[in-house]
Amino acid sequence: MTARTADPSPPAPFRLLALSGGGFLGLYTAQVLAGLEARAGQPFGRRFDLLAGTSIGAILALALAFEVPMARIVQLFVERGGAVFSEHDLPAGAVRRLLDLTRSVLGPKYSGDALRKLLDEEFGDARLGQAKHPVIVPAVDVGRSRTKVFKSPRPGTPERDSDCRVVDVAMAACAAPAYFPSVAIGGHLYADGGLFAVAPDQVAMHEAEHFRGVEAERMRMLSVGTAAAQYRPAQAVEPDAGAVGWLSDGRLLLTLISSQQQHVCAMMEDRLGDRFLRLDAPWDPAAGLGIDVATPQACRHLIAAATKTLEGARRPRIDRLLELT
Repeated sequence: MTARTADPSPPAPFRLLALSGGGFLGLYTAQVLAGLEARAGQPFGRRFDLLAGTSIGAILALALAFEVPMARIVQLFVERGGAVFSEHDLPAGAVRRLLDLTRSVLGPKYSGDALRKLLDEEFGDARLGQAKHPVIVPAVDVGRSRTKVFKSPRPGTPERDSDCRVVDVAMAACAAPAYFPSVAIGGHLYADGGLFAVAPDQVAMHEAEHFRGVEAERMRMLSVGTAAAQYRPAQAVEPDAGAVGWLSDGRLLLTLISSQQQHVCAMMEDRLGDRFLRLDAPWDPAAGLGIDVATPQACRHLIAAATKTLEGARRPRIDRLLELT
């Protein structure tokens, strides 16, 4: 009688973290991650096999890849956000909105110098190939109108991006048109990956499936938004709105952010089912938020929204997803 061999152990889950874009709204994301990191009791990047982030989410993903504490990132948002973005509320009235728009007519609204200085302080001359955990960052080659995904090296596989400075990759990932200047890397100009992947969930899944040979059945994905779910403009929407109507208060970008995130999340739920978990907060049109509004009021609201998300999240499901139990 032939002895029966034991069934092989099921393959280990492959865990992905996808962080959406949204400018200063990323303080919400950072606070959620800080809470989860405290729950994990170790650098949160260690809980994942692949990190992915777009725009501000790219900075957060890179920080996780280099094990920068998320509580430190939250502190930087609160203390330095006004230097990077605006310490003023959203402009009220047609004249003030028009004047605010003129700041980005002939060039970017912000120079990016304050953001680069902050990133230099945190990452120094670190290169993408030195990341402690695998990370990918979407961007757009604006000179050739082509998508680009910056990648840390896979085990045993050299990546052309390994020698890219982390600061340059982060700046390129956050170079939202009309807000920050494009960034030169390797002879090409790059802009914000949010132009095609505000929510990098699908990019992360494709990377795992196509380039790393991971079957979808093994994947577990945590996706974190930027408190822009179900975005609604504060002002009435006019059917014949022009540039002022669409660009005031960041309406165009916020519409893209909210709709892209909703669409991508629906697709991820179809692909992964209960192996996909999305954490986000509903948009509050009365809170005076914006992608470049870094006021104390905005800080308080985003931190409170993140705290509420964590309190309302199904902890057992998070614990199972991240093996925290």
